[in-house]
Amino acid sequence: MASRIHPTALVDPAAELGADVELGPYAVVEAGARLGRGVRLWAQAYVCAGAELGDECQVHMGAVVGHLPQDRAYKGEPTRATIGPRTIVRENVTIHRSTGEGTETRVGADCFLMAGSHVAHNCMLGDRVMLANGAQLAGHVQIGNGAIVSGNVVIHQFVRVGRLAILSGGSRFGMDVPPYLIGDGTNAVTSLNSVGLRRSPDLTPQDRSQLKEAYRVLYRSELDLPQALERLRAEFDAPAVRLWVEFLSNPSPRGFCRHKPSRRHGSE
Repeated sequence: MASRIHPTALVDPAAELGADVELGPYAVVEAGARLGRGVRLWAQAYVCAGAELGDECQVHMGAVVGHLPQDRAYKGEPTRATIGPRTIVRENVTIHRSTGEGTETRVGADCFLMAGSHVAHNCMLGDRVMLANGAQLAGHVQIGNGAIVSGNVVIHQFVRVGRLAILSGGSRFGMDVPPYLIGDGTNAVTSLNSVGLRRSPDLTPQDRSQLKEAYRVLYRSELDLPQALERLRAEFDAPAVRLWVEFLSNPSPRGFCRHKPSRRHGSE
């Protein structure tokens, strides 16, 4: 199929457009932006210089991809915002390019960024990440594959959220959320993301079984973190548990969320 570009769309001659792109009314593509094959920009979507969209991405009305970072350290150096293939960027989402020459903001493949969510400079999102409406990521946040950030969650800069974690709506995080857990409230994790573990095609029955046992060691025993990690290294060999050990052995300056009862449990 030939590309379909609305006559009111503004495309800089220095932009690179792949085959079969579709640009809606008043969509803007700045110089230096790159659109892969089959990309669709809906009406008034804005793709800035330094942005690269993978094949079959969609950017909906009013969304902005690759604009200047909201960072006083940014001095105009060339940086990028890279979006993986088949990612959907819904209405009024903002994704800013990075600070620091040679760096990038990256959103992986098959992600779904719902209306009004924000991805700040130097964030790194894995594949199949979902940001619900109004989720707000500060600079340098890392989100692992398959994680879900629910509506109106706010995440402080430099926080890491591990693979297949899910963050409950309206929560606040200034500390790291380890993989496979449910984060709820303020800097708290409450339980395993059992539904996510069951649905994930990347986990084996051994992974799921050992994660449940390892969870008891980490959060249900009276061991401190170094002691618990020693037990995990000695007693568990599933790759999923090894990822837990790796994550918890390399904390960021933010520290780790504490284990607490869920807000729902407390209200009941």
